[in-house]
Amino acid sequence: MSDHPTQSVSESRTLLFKDGSRLAFEQFYLENIIALCYFVEKMVNDNAVAEDIAAECFIKLLDRLDTFENSRKLKSFLFVTANNSAVDYIRMQKRHQASHEEIAWINKRSQEDIEREFIRAEALQAIYQEIDKLPEKSRQVVYLSVIEGRSIDEIAVQLNMAYKTVQHYKTQGLKTLRTSLLKNKHLPLVALVAALQLISYHS
Repeated sequence: MSDHPTQSVSESRTLLFKDGSRLAFEQFYLENIIALCYFVEKMVNDNAVAEDIAAECFIKLLDRLDTFENSRKLKSFLFVTANNSAVDYIRMQKRHQASHEEIAWINKRSQEDIEREFIRAEALQAIYQEIDKLPEKSRQVVYLSVIEGRSIDEIAVQLNMAYKTVQHYKTQGLKTLRTSLLKNKHLPLVALVAALQLISYHS
């Protein structure tokens, strides 16, 4: 049997939201805040602004919890709201022509584009969280490889390690990372696939 949640698990949490469960909302927040911040930061290029926009989106969500039928619509609301808020922020800046061109490009994005970026954000959030759980040496190597895209030679120089040592830590780290992701019961299947693809790209 799959370790990943069925739709009923997510829908049960949605029902808890409607019943005013603070714990359910906090869990949903913790599972999505990093991905939402990443999603916004890719648009506004400012971590502090991204965190502010993400927080505002959760506040808006909290005010409308009883209007959503399922967890997918909850997440859709979050990321569409974040997308619109980011566009408004960029528009207000109006620092140079590039900003106007960026606004024009962002406004052309479809709902599918936004959902694709959200899935990637979810995948990266899961990868970050699992990398943090690795032993120190493996964590350093896997982070530089998967997140920063460094080669084994580059990592060996940066960490002052032998090539074969880096290779060992990378192999063991990626193996543990894949296993941990597969056991993550809260990670949606589409985000799991995206995460595994990102890891495979750097294997």
